[in-house]
Amino acid sequence: MTSLLQIAPTIASYFGVRLVSPAHPIEQILKFAYSHYPVPHTVTLVVIDSLDLELYYELGNELRTVHELVEQHGLLFECDTVSNHTTPAIASILTGLEPESHGIFTSDDVGKSKIKSILELMEEEGKQTCAVIERKGAEPLIGKLSYVYGVKDREGMDIIEYDKIIKEHTISILRNVEPVQMVFSHIRTIDRFAHRGWDLRLAATVTDGNIREIVDAVAAREGLLLICGDHQAHLRDRSRGVGVRGVGKVPLIVTAPPRIIASGS
Repeated sequence: MTSLLQIAPTIASYFGVRLVSPAHPIEQILKFAYSHYPVPHTVTLVVIDSLDLELYYELGNELRTVHELVEQHGLLFECDTVSNHTTPAIASILTGLEPESHGIFTSDDVGKSKIKSILELMEEEGKQTCAVIERKGAEPLIGKLSYVYGVKDREGMDIIEYDKIIKEHTISILRNVEPVQMVFSHIRTIDRFAHRGWDLRLAATVTDGNIREIVDAVAAREGLLLICGDHQAHLRDRSRGVGVRGVGKVPLIVTAPPRIIASGS
């Protein structure tokens, strides 16, 4: 069994950074990473909000780029989640700890918790890291990471514009910030559409287009790309079979994208 809690320990092991977590690194990812880049290259971690395993398969045609990354010698893991809410889930992804341990349940907790994320721990060891996320969550990280860009939240359909800005700044970092060892960004269109009961196929198509451009930037930089969901989708029209603590399954894709995928050829 694989858990989202293993992502941070895996990245820490790859870069030789000490991180305290009861979760073990995913050895298959480490073997994959070292087989492509024995000397650690940039790792880009993109969280697609509400992309659970069921939606990953249901929206396969719309998420064509994401599926191609797996088909073209990438890795796919079915990961257990730790929460059914975004903020604690992402905190667990970045710390390797359960919500009860990191104590981050809302955006207000980010600046109060004494637990450091993999981004902060890497910075303390001289490895530059960057985050492109919602503004309220970004503010406590300013001064702790080499580059932090906070995007003002958007209402309604403007979430598409929000994700476009997230994508553009993620790509800008990959193209222009040197050196940078880790880039983290958070894409939210699927989550917003799921909450509103809107067309998830449109949301997935928009998300896939953003991912394709990020893939291109990662490929140009010759880096590793990790893409994962954070929790089960909150859908109005069907039961998700989610447990009391919101534990479910989300995909984790790991790839070293070649230009042939990124260019769509």
